Amino acid sequence: MKGNERKLLLLFGVLAALVIVVRIMPLVYGYYRDGRNEIAQLEERLARLTTLIDEEGEWQERELLKQAELAELEAGIFQGSNANLIGTSAQRALRQAADQAGITVRETRTPQYRSVGEWLMVSQEVSFTLEQSQILPFLNAIRQLRPQLHVAAFNVARTRRGFTGNITVVGFARGMAAQ
Repeated sequence: MKGNERKLLLLFGVLAALVIVVRIMPLVYGYYRDGRNEIAQLEERLARLTTLIDEEGEWQERELLKQAELAELEAGIFQGSNANLIGTSAQRALRQAADQAGITVRETRTPQYRSVGEWLMVSQEVSFTLEQSQILPFLNAIRQLRPQLHVAAFNVARTRRGFTGNITVVGFARGMAAQ
């Protein structure tokens, strides 16, 4: 080999080493780093999925509880699409609770309606006479009603003959078009 050939080979070797150090090594290191990151992400996803698999029974139990809760809430609202029929149902339910507790209903006012979106709220007010011992049975009878009526206002006043009072209850219905 001649001196020029050696110099050219040396120059080629230096240039090849420089290309390897400047271009190829960063690419290799980048591929390595990306591979490690991908492995870390896969391990993290595997850990999450394993946790979900381990908690599958708990999530199924939660779903069943939510379905039961939803069914109970659905049982607590009035069914139907006619506001007047729902108001009549609320009146009838309140009268049944009063009869069950032995309370004498003096006056039943016309139901009031409010709707928001597909929800309807029926408000019913009743005046009554009762004895002191009938208050708690009356409120318990209202609490047990299905569909549910919720007490919005309850007033009792003492008179010479016993007690008189007013109660306002509200009930809800879903699936109503805004009226």
